[in-house]
Amino acid sequence: MNILPIILSICVGVCLYVGILHILIGWQGLQPALHICFGLSSLSACSYILGIIAMYQSTNIENYIYARKWVSGSGFIFTGFLTWFIAIYTNFKPVRLILVLNSLYLFYFLSNLISPIGIPYSRISQLSNFSLPWGELITYPDGTRINPLIKFQVIGLISLSIFSLYACYRQYLRGEKQAAISLFVSIVILIGVAVNDRLIDLRVFKSVYLAQFGFMSFVLIMSLGLTQELFQSVKLRQQLIESERLRKIAVEEERNRLARDLHDSVSQTLFSVATIAEAVPRVWQRHPEIVQEKLEELAQLTQGALAEMRNLLLELRPSGLKGKLLGNLLQELITAVQGRAKIQIISTITGDQPLPEEIKLVFYRVTQEALNNIIKHAQSTQVSVSFQGNSEYIKLCISDNGLGFDIKDTPSGHLGIEIMRERAESIGATFNLESYPGKGTKIVLTWVIQSGQLKITK
Repeated sequence: MNILPIILSICVGVCLYVGILHILIGWQGLQPALHICFGLSSLSACSYILGIIAMYQSTNIENYIYARKWVSGSGFIFTGFLTWFIAIYTNFKPVRLILVLNSLYLFYFLSNLISPIGIPYSRISQLSNFSLPWGELITYPDGTRINPLIKFQVIGLISLSIFSLYACYRQYLRGEKQAAISLFVSIVILIGVAVNDRLIDLRVFKSVYLAQFGFMSFVLIMSLGLTQELFQSVKLRQQLIESERLRKIAVEEERNRLARDLHDSVSQTLFSVATIAEAVPRVWQRHPEIVQEKLEELAQLTQGALAEMRNLLLELRPSGLKGKLLGNLLQELITAVQGRAKIQIISTITGDQPLPEEIKLVFYRVTQEALNNIIKHAQSTQVSVSFQGNSEYIKLCISDNGLGFDIKDTPSGHLGIEIMRERAESIGATFNLESYPGKGTKIVLTWVIQSGQLKITK
């Protein structure tokens, strides 16, 4: 039974499938140059193995020479595509050197094409049969004369080997260790089988050519690596698409929220200002005491609108926290809330000091969330905001005399509690909340200052 043709046919099928697959992958725009070069290399290997099958089954010298020239030509085409594949895969692209190598392979290909016998022989007298260990016979040339061009072919092989191994070395140093090792193993196998086959051509010993098995090893090893990288690339692309989608949703939600805040605060405040300003001239003569009261209200509303605008701008550009003390930021926020909600807020700020930006942002956002919740849900008439700082800790306390609620019965995430807690945990602060139905709510945020944490970068 002829086992070798069956094995070689399997190799042909593998190389053909892998080659077409990667060309289609490249055609779809996924690293096209890399996958198309690899696909063409695989198809060249497929062509090479088909030539080997024909060579082993040749019955006359003419058919053998034709098959032999086919094998050599396919090998030169393979090395040309292989050079570009290695350059792209390792991101090592000395264009002049690559063009020189490809010029050599083109020279070998044309020399093999026009030579009567091809490379590596310039004469073949007859064919004989060579018996494999299991008894199978393959065709083997006798009465051969070595073609002098084989010396240049050896030079090309050495040059390709040096280029390939150095490219692997550079890729390894760049941190792509797994990819570099896979390519290195594949290249070493190719070099080993190429050396074996050239020794057979030089009549050093008789054996089966091994290049076809080296080609298949290269195709399988690199295809697995490329497929893994492709899956990772596709997964990363999907993650980026999803991230971009979520970012757009977040941007849209933030725009809607800012629009609501502008409508609920600044817009309504300015409407009140315009109404009062329009009414004042009409009652100036008849009720001067009312005018005085409305002017004071007008001033308060204007200050509240300005404070609210500053806070909205701060939300759009958190870098505005830089250079401002946390106490001043909290006071501006309180002024804006008072102007909008007509609620009494008693503020006490002591020990204000420079703090890292991320700390100020968390304390500011927690205060903002707490005051917004009080306005929307608590129905309180009085709120207390206390901020205290020293060399050991900073502490924020916000309490109201509103409706309160039962913490145990509160659904997860209700009233922004989870948001405030997560913000506190992000800086290692302690967040405590106390609330009872009919007795108001109290929030305490404490950040303990560790050694060196107050070295603010200017």
